[in-house]
This record gives sequence, structure tokens and C-alpha cells, in this order.
Amino acid sequence: MTSLNEEPFETSCTNPGRDDDWTCPGCYHDLGDVGEGRHACPECGRDIDCAIDTQPVCVARLADHEEDAA
Repeated sequence: MTSLNEEPFETSCTNPGRDDDWTCPGCYHDLGDVGEGRHACPECGRDIDCAIDTQPVCVARLADHEEDAA
């Protein structure tokens, strides 16, 4: 299991063209068809918010990360 003290690989990642397959942005573990909502990654333990975007595209974002304002 990855330590939460380690920096995540990314804070968000997408699976374009998919509406049934999410990937943890923190460690790139395949979450599979977990569905929308908040889930804990079984590999690194980070909380992940999963949603389907309008393409459709599966989007997973780290729950505790605030994106920088542009």
C-alpha cells in the first residue's frame, strides 16, 4: 500500500469514452466499475470522488485536493 505521506501521481484523471471504469489519480490503481460517489482506493487508501462527465468520461479526483484558481 502506498503511504499517504507520498505525493499523489495526479489529483485528477479521466478515462475518455468510458462510463464504467475509474482509475485512482493518486496511485493509478484501476478502480473498475465502482460507480459515481466517494470511494476509498484499495491500493493507496485515498478518498476519491468519482463522477461521469458529459462526454461520457469517468473522472476521479482526490477528495482532499483543492485545485489552484487560474
